[in-house]
Parts: sequence; C-alpha cells; structure tokens
Amino acid sequence: MIKEYYTENKQETSIQIENSKILAIKNKNITQKSVRVFDEEKKILALAPAVGDVPDDELEKKAIDMLSLNISYDYELEKETKGDFVKNNMSIKSIQELEIFTKNVMNDLKDISKDFVINGMVSSNTEKQSIKNSFDLNLSLQKTSIKCSFSLKKKGSGNIMDGFTGFYGYDITENKYKSFLKDTEFIAGACSSDIVSLENKSYKILSNKDEILRKLYSDIKGIEYEEKTSLIAGKLNEKIANESFCINECYDYENLGTYIPFDDEGIVREKELVLIENGILKNVLYDKKQAKKYGKVSTGNGFRSYNTHPSIASRKWRVLGVEKKVTDLLIDDTVIIPFISSGGDFLPNGNFTLPVQLAFVFKNGKFVGRAPQITMIGNYLDCLNKDFLALGKNDFLTELMDETLILSNILVKIN
Repeated sequence: MIKEYYTENKQETSIQIENSKILAIKNKNITQKSVRVFDEEKKILALAPAVGDVPDDELEKKAIDMLSLNISYDYELEKETKGDFVKNNMSIKSIQELEIFTKNVMNDLKDISKDFVINGMVSSNTEKQSIKNSFDLNLSLQKTSIKCSFSLKKKGSGNIMDGFTGFYGYDITENKYKSFLKDTEFIAGACSSDIVSLENKSYKILSNKDEILRKLYSDIKGIEYEEKTSLIAGKLNEKIANESFCINECYDYENLGTYIPFDDEGIVREKELVLIENGILKNVLYDKKQAKKYGKVSTGNGFRSYNTHPSIASRKWRVLGVEKKVTDLLIDDTVIIPFISSGGDFLPNGNFTLPVQLAFVFKNGKFVGRAPQITMIGNYLDCLNKDFLALGKNDFLTELMDETLILSNILVKIN
C-alpha cells in the first residue's frame, strides 16, 4: 500500500480598513491536509481529507476504508525527490510593524480620502505546503507575501465602487510603494474625470494580457487539446499567434508575484516552460493522469486542493522580449485601456463579449477622460493574429495591471 501525505497551512494577519480608517486586526491560521492511499495491485486509490491538524494515522484508516469506491489510477508516483523551498524576503516581521505600515499608507492616501471612501485591507500571508510519499518523495514550501487591496468609492456615488488600487508581492520595496501611490493618484483622478463620447465601432484597445488570453489558459490544457475541444487542437509546433508572442509559464518570477517550484504531484520545476515561441505553440499542459492517458509526459501541472485529486492547472505566464513601452503605444490615435471588466464570457469558438465598467481614453498620448460603460466584442485568436497591433511593457499602471499589455483592434459597443 502506497501512502501520500499532503498538508497546507495558511497564516494571515490582516488589517481591515473601513471608511479610510483602521477598523480591526484579524488573524487566521488554517491547516488543511489529506492522505491518499494507492493499492498497486488493484490500481485503485482513495483520499481522506481534514481541516485541522488531524493525525495522519486516523486519515490513513479513513482512506483505506474509502478504497471500496474503486477509483482507478494508472500512473507512476514521484520517487526519491527531496527539497525545501523558501521565499521569505519580507521586511515587515510583526503585527506591530504591519500596523505601522498600514497607518503610513492611510496617511499617504489622506488627500484621496477627502473625495473617496477607502475600504479594504492590508495583509501579511505565510503559506506552507508539504507533500511526501512512501517512495521517499519529501518536498516542502514556505513563502511569505504582502497584499494591499482597496476599493475606491467616490463620496456621493451610487456605485458599489468606482475604482480600486493595491499591490502584491514578496516584499514592499521603495520603488514598488512609489508606483502604488502614483497608480492610486491616477485612478482617483480618472474616476473624477469627464466621460468621453465614443461611437459603436472598432477602436485600438490596450488590454491586460490575462484578459485577452483567458480562454487560451483552458485551450492549452491537455484534456481540451487531446479531445479536440480546444481551438488550438492539433497545432503543436505550428503558428497560433503573431511572431511577437513568446510566452513562458514561470514558477519563480518576482514581477508576477509567483513562486511555485513544484506541483502537487511532486514534480519539481527547474526552468520555465516555453508555451509559445515566436507565435509557435511549443507545449501543452499535462498532469500525470492525462499524460498517461494520452501517451505524453507530465509537464508538472498537476495541482489540487487538500480535498481533491490533482487536475491540470497553469501557473502564471510572462511574455518575453517586449521592448516597447505602453506609453509609446498611446502616442497615435485614440486608445482605450479597460481597467474594470466584470461579467461576459468566451464562447467555444473564441468569440468574447466583455462588459467594461471603467476604461481610460487616451488621444495622441494624453489622457482625456473615462469611457462610458462599454462592451468589448471580438475573438481572442484574432486579437493574437489579424487584429493584433503590438505588445507593450507596462509603464502605465505597474502595480494594477499586467506586466505586458496587448494592443489590438476590438469592436466597442456603448452600453
């Protein structure tokens, strides 16, 4: 009988902000764990989960009893792999220091709070994870991060919120904090600006990478790819996007605040995974189960919760080789930058309809006001090909938008 032990612990200290003032300080410390057992002879497995530090032997017994469900498996587990991975650069070490930092933040936002109600929180988070099994797999991860998340509601406004601001990272450097204040000042000004008249027509849209590529995240998964429900099925090593696109899945990248050195099946990532190179699809994502089913090799993308079995999921993506700055892309013509987009969806053919509640309008490089509430209509593959214009390195709202923005022609309809 093979046994696998999975544990995750999340500790959070958060300082709640209401109406631009500190309301409360809260602490969370949650442990979630599970034991999976594998019957090598019958090729079946079972899982027993728990919230809290429940003894492993108790979970083992529950998992063995659950083998009667006859859930099959047909893949090899990781063996003889060990490692302790730590990301702890945090300069704020205590609740007292976090409270002092939060008070400084609110003091720096006092001019903005004259016109806006600021709600949200500042939190310090420590995540611990471990996975080990009977084959001498023993991996652990510990990482500490800081997050600031505020909604901005203009006083007298009937909206739930008019804008938002914040930052995330493994530490708050001086440059990062200055960028946060600069971004917040722009958002506050933009929320108070006039609405620019637009038409129902195609505009140059400079959007978050992850907004446009949202469906690609599913299209590149092994199940969708192999079952041919993906729009890029059968196109491995073929061109799917403009040659400007060079996209890697990254496991340790400070600019995106990501540090995931191994997946939940114990596969350690030692280098970034090339997904798209010069517009050509280079890899599809697999976990162990789907890799075995389709005769492929796992890419180390098997992720799970404490109470589920692994399935295919992706880490964050970064675009390589982008030299042109976003501000350089704003120089010519009218450019719209969507900022708050909630609702909408992507159809199986790649078409999307995305309502935008807040967008910024630039003309000849100058900000001229807010867009009215609009809906963007297009096709994500077209945005990577025939409607694609350029990629921009974000020097505009560096803490609030993606590292790379995509400029493309997209139809705009006024709501």
